[in-house]
Amino acid sequence: MDWIRLGNSGTDLTGTGGRIVPVSHAELAKHDRAEDAWMAIRGKVYNVTRYMNFHPGGADELMRGAGKDATRLFEEVHAWVNYESLLAKCYIGPLRNTVTINLADSSTNPNSKLPPPPPSFAQASKLSVTATPTSPPTPTKDTTDTASTTPPPPSIVSSASDDSLKLSIPIVPRFDWIQKTAELTLIFYTRSLANPGVMVECVDHLEVTVNILLESSVQHRYRFHLANNVRWPCTVRTSLESGKIELMFNKLCPALWTSYGQMTYERRENCELQLHEYDVATRVEITHDSCALLLRPKNNSLLQVTPVGHHVSVSASIDGEYVSRSYTPVPASCVSTDCPGTFIPLLVKSYQDGCLSKHLTRPVPLGTSLQVSQPSGNFALSKLRHHNRFALLAAGSGLTPMLALLHYLLERNSNRIEHICLLYFNKTEADIWCREMLENLCKKDKRFTLKHYLSEVELPEPTAPAAAAAAAAAATDSEGNRSTLVHGRVTPDIIRQLTTKDSPLYASYCCLCGPKPFNELCQQYFQQMPDHNPKHLHCFQG
Repeated sequence: MDWIRLGNSGTDLTGTGGRIVPVSHAELAKHDRAEDAWMAIRGKVYNVTRYMNFHPGGADELMRGAGKDATRLFEEVHAWVNYESLLAKCYIGPLRNTVTINLADSSTNPNSKLPPPPPSFAQASKLSVTATPTSPPTPTKDTTDTASTTPPPPSIVSSASDDSLKLSIPIVPRFDWIQKTAELTLIFYTRSLANPGVMVECVDHLEVTVNILLESSVQHRYRFHLANNVRWPCTVRTSLESGKIELMFNKLCPALWTSYGQMTYERRENCELQLHEYDVATRVEITHDSCALLLRPKNNSLLQVTPVGHHVSVSASIDGEYVSRSYTPVPASCVSTDCPGTFIPLLVKSYQDGCLSKHLTRPVPLGTSLQVSQPSGNFALSKLRHHNRFALLAAGSGLTPMLALLHYLLERNSNRIEHICLLYFNKTEADIWCREMLENLCKKDKRFTLKHYLSEVELPEPTAPAAAAAAAAAATDSEGNRSTLVHGRVTPDIIRQLTTKDSPLYASYCCLCGPKPFNELCQQYFQQMPDHNPKHLHCFQG
C-alpha cells in the first residue's frame, strides 16, 4: 500500500518526466546501479530505483536484473506477477534491440557470418531489416580469393517486443500451496493472459484431480492425495492478467498441516473430448422463448471453469437420436438466480425446430442425463493485450460470449479500457437478453456504451439533432444511462463508425457473434472498410 500511495502521489518514478522513450541495450546497460536502476521485462523498460525498498525479495534480488533484459530471470522466479500494473508508474519505454551486421555479398565473401545477437534477441518475434544497398567489395591485386578488408556500410536489424514467440512456447504450470488454520489453497501459475480452463474433480475428501486446459488437445493433470480431509466444493479464483489459478478448500478439521500431501503430474496430449453427465437443476424464463438454465453435475463432484470466449458441447439422447449443440456458459451474475460454484449457467433460446433446445428449456420434467464436454475454442485473450477500445457486435443468442468478455475488459487493470461499445441486434424488445443487467452496467461505468438495434419494430423518427447525436455516440438520459434503442439492421455505416479513428465509437479491436448470415454480412462490411485490419476482428463460432 505504501508503494501504491507513492505511485499515486505524483512523484516522477520514471526519471524521464513521464515521457515514453525507446531504450537501446546500450542505454539500458548504463543504468545498473542501486541509485539508478533500469530493467527490461518482456520488451518494456522500467526505472525500478524507487522500488528497491518495496521489493519483497529485497534490493539484492532486484539488482540481479538491473541494467539488463531481465525477462528470463522474471519468468523463472515469478512469471505470474502482474508487473505491468505494479510498475506502471515506472514505465520508461519499449526496449529496442539493435545489432549491426555486414551485408557483404556472399558470392565474394562466402565465409562471412552474422555477428551473434544480444542475449535477449531470441525473445523478439517481429523482425524487420532496413539496409542501404552496397556494391560488393572489390578484391585487391594481391588477394584474388578474399574480399576487401574495407567493410561496407552497416545496416541495422531492429526488433520490437511481441507476444507471438512467447505464446509459441508451451506452458508448464508451476505449483505451490499455502494454508491458513481453516483453509488450504492449491496454486497454479501459468502465464499472463493464458486464459486457462480448469476442471476440478473430487474423488473423496482426500483425493482431488485437477485438469488445467491451456492449449488445444493438451491437458495438465494433477492428482492430489491430501494430508487431511477437506470439504467440497472448493472455490476457484483465476487471475487472467497474471495467469494465476487458486483452488481454495475449507479444512474438515481446522489445523495447520506440515504438508499438503502428495501430488503426481501428467501432461496429456491429443486427448479426446471428455464428457460429463449433468442435469438441469434450475430453469428460469427470461424472455418469451428463452431460459436461463443451471446445469448440475450428476454426482456434484465436478467443478468446471470455462475460459473467456470458449464454449461447451451439450448432448442428449432424444427419441433415440443423439443430438449435440454448442453453448457458451455465461458469468453467474448474468442469471437471475443464485448459482452454486459447481453449476454451469447457460442462456438458451428455444427454437421451433430445435429438438435439443426444446428438450433443455421444457418446464417439466427438467432435462436430465445431459452430456457436457470440457471447454473448447480458439479465442486468444492475449490478442487483446495492446487494445483499449473495443466494439462487440452480437445478434440474438450471440450475446453469450460477449458477456464474459465484457466483464473481463471492464475489470482489466493493465492497459485500462477507454471505451467499449456493445451493439446488440434483435427483432423486438421482447427478445433482448440481460437488458436490466446491461442497462445497469451503462449507468455504473461511463466507459461502456450500449446500442440496441431492433429489426421488426418501427420506432419514431428522431429529430435531426437527436439523429446526429445517436449516430455519433450513445445518448445519455436524465439518469445517466448511456444506451440507445433504434430501428434497423447492421449496415456499412454502422461498421464505418467503428473503423473510423475520429469517430466516438471507434474501436481498434472488434468481436462479433450471431447467426451465420449475420456473421458473414458483418465480415463483408468490415472488409469493405479501408482502415480495417483483419487481424483485429474475431468472429465467435460455436
